[in-house]
Amino acid sequence: MAGVLSLGVLAMTAQSRYMVQATQDWLEPLCLYAVAVAPPGERKSAVIGALTRPAIEYEAERRTAEAADVAHSKARASALEKAHQATENKFANGKAALDDVLNAAEEAEQARSELVYPYRLLVDDATPEKLVDLMEQQGGCITVVSAEGGIFDVMSGRYDRGTNLDVYLKAHAGDPLTVDRIGRPPNHIPNPRLTMLLSVQPDVISGVMSNNTFRGRGLCGRYLYAICTSKVGHRDIDPPPVPDSVKGAYRATIRRMLADQDGGTITLSPEANEIRRAYQSHIERRLGPDGDLYTMRDWGGKCVGAMLRIAALLHVADCPTPTATPIPAEIMVRATSIAECLAAHAQAAYGLMGGDQSQSEAKYLWRRIQAHGGQEISKRDLYRLCKGHFRKAEDMEPALSTLSDMGYVREVNVSTGGRPTTKILVNPL
Repeated sequence: MAGVLSLGVLAMTAQSRYMVQATQDWLEPLCLYAVAVAPPGERKSAVIGALTRPAIEYEAERRTAEAADVAHSKARASALEKAHQATENKFANGKAALDDVLNAAEEAEQARSELVYPYRLLVDDATPEKLVDLMEQQGGCITVVSAEGGIFDVMSGRYDRGTNLDVYLKAHAGDPLTVDRIGRPPNHIPNPRLTMLLSVQPDVISGVMSNNTFRGRGLCGRYLYAICTSKVGHRDIDPPPVPDSVKGAYRATIRRMLADQDGGTITLSPEANEIRRAYQSHIERRLGPDGDLYTMRDWGGKCVGAMLRIAALLHVADCPTPTATPIPAEIMVRATSIAECLAAHAQAAYGLMGGDQSQSEAKYLWRRIQAHGGQEISKRDLYRLCKGHFRKAEDMEPALSTLSDMGYVREVNVSTGGRPTTKILVNPL
């Protein structure tokens, strides 16, 4: 959970200033969509809070320091707009020349274009339209942070009763975003960049994966998933705190990266580029009909791009002059290792879509077998564990057959001197 969301924090600090170049025609922005998936009670909010705390502090300090400039800018724009309206009224009454109106209009427009907005890094619940406004006000960048996953309800049309994904799709790729709306000023963002740090429950991500519009338009393929194993029931109730030295080093690093004024295009060293080429070939084979990524090509097709973004973010965190020093091979190795881990988690996330009823029941049955523990259990005892879920023992058979076909368990008949009993052996691997 902390690992994948930390990548999102790095993206938040660097997305406004850097891009990474793989080839002459291939540039990637450094924004990421990171989502941790865990059941209730797994301290999702606490993890996001700890990771974003330095950014929240930095945001508050910047807003305080720039408050006078924001107020001055707003007052100036308002005064010049009123002066423009007054000049137009005078012109209509024959008391002002046309040049006076044009000059007043030019001054008012310039003041609007130079308007200083309160500094924003993070946003939680915002409509797509408001998100575009905020991005334009902040130079094209913003980061969505949510521990509940309500952003997916917003995408689905909670406010406007229609799915609106353009901003989420284009801002991940860095494609120009232009929005024209009746009754509101237009938005034009040449290089939009949006990062997301989300933690959601499995039911939420299952609904996202099952949404044909989300999947069909490529939204699901843009996320880096962490499918977190539940620790509820076997947690350390009094764990040691994060050492102050670690907190301090993390806080200093994030604040340094937020305050950094450097920017530009990050390149790959020849050795790093060879690793990129080898990894890209590896992923391409896995996308073929016989590969394990074939059924999730929407995600696999973006895997190498995500790896490059991660490599650049690690480079920015490690190197004081990331644009002057190409990404070394060692960082590219780290990035490919992370990408491989994320590929396994993406496969698990796509598996949350479920399948037919027998697969869903098989997942339930496997959880009950795991909860029981041990290497074997009788079929009779397993039914007792699942009583209430299955109406009769026969209803359990399709799910048990699925587990057996997939190699999770094996059924054996054991002679007891009387009526034989069926034992279920758990795969030790």
